[in-house]
Amino acid sequence: MMETIWTHEDNTQLEAILDLLIPANIERGIPGAGEARVASYLSVVASRNAKFAGQVRTLLASVSGTIHDITPEKMHQLETTVPDAFRALLTETYKGYYSRPDMRAHVGVGIHPVHPNGYAVLPEDPALLDELTAPVRARGTVFRDPTAKETG
Repeated sequence: MMETIWTHEDNTQLEAILDLLIPANIERGIPGAGEARVASYLSVVASRNAKFAGQVRTLLASVSGTIHDITPEKMHQLETTVPDAFRALLTETYKGYYSRPDMRAHVGVGIHPVHPNGYAVLPEDPALLDELTAPVRARGTVFRDPTAKETG
């Protein structure tokens, strides 16, 4: 078992939070993020990133009581009262959960590494690309031409 930087109680609460962020799908045999031990991944991230560690501690400090007090309503409250911390936890939870080969297989993404084979990526619709790049093209040239002769 991987070492955690949080107390046992904190880790238990974090796992309950994670199971609300990515709940289990019992019919398909897919575990929730807490049950899948994503907290271990988050512990590694937090040990390397003090800001993230502080954000998780802020969230945990905002959850009082037992794991039974961790409800969808409480998650909504955290999302609105500490949005940056909540967003950071959600992002890292997704990374930790969906980067696992056993989880990717459940959502129809290959369990093989992205490289060297990669995943099949369909080409973008040209109209969508035009729409997305229109503001950049409208801005015009915003860099210095390295081939131009300097004057002055």
